[in-house]
Amino acid sequence: MRIGIDAHAAERDGSGNCTYIRNLLRGLSRVDKQNEYLLYVTDPGHPFYRCFLESDNFKLKSLHIKTPLLRIPLVLAGRTYIDKLDILHVQYNSPLVFRGSLVVTIHDLSFLHHPEFFSRREALRLKVLTQSTVRKSACILTGSQHARDDIIQAYPVDPVKVRVVSHGISDRFGAEKGGELSLQTVKKYGVEPPYILFVGRLNPRKNLPVLLKAFEMCKAQGLPHRLVIVGKKDFAAQELQALLKSLSSKEDILLTGFVPDEDLPHLYSLAEVFVYPSLYEGVGLPVLEAMSSGVPVVTSNSTSLKEVVGNAGVLVETTRVEDLVRVILRLVDDPALRERLSEKGIARAKAFSWAKTARETLDAYCQVYLG
Repeated sequence: MRIGIDAHAAERDGSGNCTYIRNLLRGLSRVDKQNEYLLYVTDPGHPFYRCFLESDNFKLKSLHIKTPLLRIPLVLAGRTYIDKLDILHVQYNSPLVFRGSLVVTIHDLSFLHHPEFFSRREALRLKVLTQSTVRKSACILTGSQHARDDIIQAYPVDPVKVRVVSHGISDRFGAEKGGELSLQTVKKYGVEPPYILFVGRLNPRKNLPVLLKAFEMCKAQGLPHRLVIVGKKDFAAQELQALLKSLSSKEDILLTGFVPDEDLPHLYSLAEVFVYPSLYEGVGLPVLEAMSSGVPVVTSNSTSLKEVVGNAGVLVETTRVEDLVRVILRLVDDPALRERLSEKGIARAKAFSWAKTARETLDAYCQVYLG
């Protein structure tokens, strides 16, 4: 098979789409040495792609144009015919016309349910183009049963075409044990234990105002910890900054900005509690990373998060600030409970691997190709 993959998201550090496509490509390169892969990129000089330069069956194809309004419908469309693809794999949006059978990964439908989490232009683009992509697709991949049910309910699609292919966790998470190297690494970002950790884009869907208010109330009750928020600024991040300035505990709240992949495991390894109060997720990769790192997890009891976490974390109604305060204070005061949750999280995280994601994705390619 000649398999074309729109890989440009691998160049966008700090996003879930980036984490997914990077690890999928790494996984496919390990499990499949036979089929030919053409990776459509906008920056072939990006450091991530170095691992494919000596590969026999992975080739980089530069599309040059970065704006999706031209790159996807024109340049990518043309390449599918020039390269005589059998399979085209994209995330969310495909060209209107293309050669080959279309496999699309849709992580979630937040743009339909919560358009306020996006700019108007981006929400409209995703709404219109994803619907068109679903209609043209031979197979739809998504990371959770919740997301699969959501897709089937939202679009007139044959349920057989929609597959759950669970996401994985990099081996880096859990390898760091919080020793001197970790301590030196986190100090680069102004971080010192003890601290509570959040990792994710600074987007309204992550529900960070509730976390900030809960932390403020915890500090008022004597919590000695700092709150470390790791992630890139995103849509409406300025509103979060305004709230932060109004808090009396703002000196104990640290926004690190983006942290590269090689440093992130160290920040997890020294955290005492991981809190992820997101309002809507298709998977919630930071929760998996925290569990694999042995950090007790507190997260929302909604969308896919309760499916991913199971009984390995504490699920709360995170629109209720008082509930979050109660859980955080209980965890920091109860080392035995933290240890139990750590063990459960590590055990549950073992069920998620990018090698499995790659094998199941390759199986989807094969079934689509064979009809």
